[in-house]
Amino acid sequence: MMPPLTGFPSVVPAIIIKLNVANANPHGLIHTGSTFTHFDCPTGTIESAEGFSPAFKAEVNFGADWCTFDADKQHGRLNLKVVARTTDGACISLDYQGVIRMDEAAWKVFTMQPDAQTMAFGQATGTCHFVVGDEKLKALEDNVFAGNGRIIVGEKGLTAESRLCQVVSSTDMD
Repeated sequence: MMPPLTGFPSVVPAIIIKLNVANANPHGLIHTGSTFTHFDCPTGTIESAEGFSPAFKAEVNFGADWCTFDADKQHGRLNLKVVARTTDGACISLDYQGVIRMDEAAWKVFTMQPDAQTMAFGQATGTCHFVVGDEKLKALEDNVFAGNGRIIVGEKGLTAESRLCQVVSSTDMD
């Protein structure tokens, strides 16, 4: 029998990001053969998950995704930048890098087709880096966050949702 694997990190639910997608700006092929589309995400929220510290809630005042789709159309590459302000007035900036597995349903969402349907969690994963304007939120800069995402198709348009976990280092000694 194999000994148990040790030394792997654990995760703690930390942050929920919800961005309202205003429109898509297709730019076409780039030199790699990938297709580039810019998505405006001008509003939304970023807030700590229940029980996570530091607790905060922020309103997004700028967001955009410089998204590329691989030449083979199997994956999309997310490159999201967001600026928000907390209810206390502190600035939060985040960079989110992710990969999404593309299928027919995902293509309908990303090309904003009228018959698009909400995408469940399970197709997109990513990592997030924060820069903050308040010492109380500095823990966001000093940790690693990873998560998954989905796109919600609603009556008012698309909402990109990401649920991030804080990656906690293992203390195992093997």
